[in-house]
Amino acid sequence: MHIQNWKVDDFTVRQGPAAHAAYVIGAAWTRIARAKTGVAAAVTLAAAVLAFGGEAKAQDDISIYFVGCAAPTGFHGYLARGAEEAGKNLGVKVTYIYPDQLTIPNQVQKIEEAIAAQAKGIAVCAFTEDSSYADVAARAKEAGIAFGSAAAPPSGAQVRDPNDLFLFRTGSDEAAAGKLTAQRLLAMGVKGRVVVANQQPGDASCQLRATSQIDALKAAGVEADFLELTMDPGQQSEAIFNYLRLHPDTAAATSTCDVIDGFLSAKADSGRTDLILTGYDIVAQSLEAIKDGRQSFTIDQQQFWRGYMPVLLLTHYLKYGLIQGNYFLTGPTIVDKDNVERVAALVKEGYR
Repeated sequence: MHIQNWKVDDFTVRQGPAAHAAYVIGAAWTRIARAKTGVAAAVTLAAAVLAFGGEAKAQDDISIYFVGCAAPTGFHGYLARGAEEAGKNLGVKVTYIYPDQLTIPNQVQKIEEAIAAQAKGIAVCAFTEDSSYADVAARAKEAGIAFGSAAAPPSGAQVRDPNDLFLFRTGSDEAAAGKLTAQRLLAMGVKGRVVVANQQPGDASCQLRATSQIDALKAAGVEADFLELTMDPGQQSEAIFNYLRLHPDTAAATSTCDVIDGFLSAKADSGRTDLILTGYDIVAQSLEAIKDGRQSFTIDQQQFWRGYMPVLLLTHYLKYGLIQGNYFLTGPTIVDKDNVERVAALVKEGYR
């Protein structure tokens, strides 16, 4: 059990954070009691609250495994940080594990490791179709393990399907994200052609972003093309540069599944200072580019929440039997010149 020291006026009580609320209340009532009846009454009242807090913290240890998609660095570092902080705040043990290489068999193997470790709850950074997790989810449930997803819910779905193999889903609505990008570009008065690129065609979330954006643009009468790229920034830059040369009427370009570096290079090399660039997620390069105007905006899925909320939802299910009736959307939200400074400050603190 994670232990913290909480100070109640003039004395400190060592306890788990599950009872923190009780101590906060106790501190307030202690001050009132001191003002009215003196220190003796204050100590008596504090003791009563301590008894309440002690009951609140008397619980079995809860062990939660967070099966990530990658090492806890960069983007995935924020998920891991969120999960870790939730564990500290809730007084539960959280273990973050991940496959060396992200493939379906490798990730399923990590889920099986969590089952073998007798975790009480498992959160998965799901990256592929639900059918890939059906068998291992069934084994987890047979073992009495709560099983949730730290990834996007079905697009457009609000109320949780009672037959969902996941207890919950926490993530950004990727179809809505693609549509939001298109809407913002249309509101900016974009005319001509828009190129939408996916650097990881096998990633269902990124493909949905791209498809949704293209469909929304075409519905509004704007020509939009799909471009399949790789994760190599140099190759991305060359491909975008060549595309711009072939299609000089291109007004905007969107990176759906990687950092914006290759797009920024292509914009500079082509001399297209008027080219509107948009992307996804919070990275240092994007924040700087938004600040100086080279990038218009980025779509943020608030990945810290994608780590924090699964731990909270698993804990509340295991302790209180609570199941969220709707899927928890962490995004999409927009980061642009209006809020980039505040977001950048939170990035430095490790929360965005």
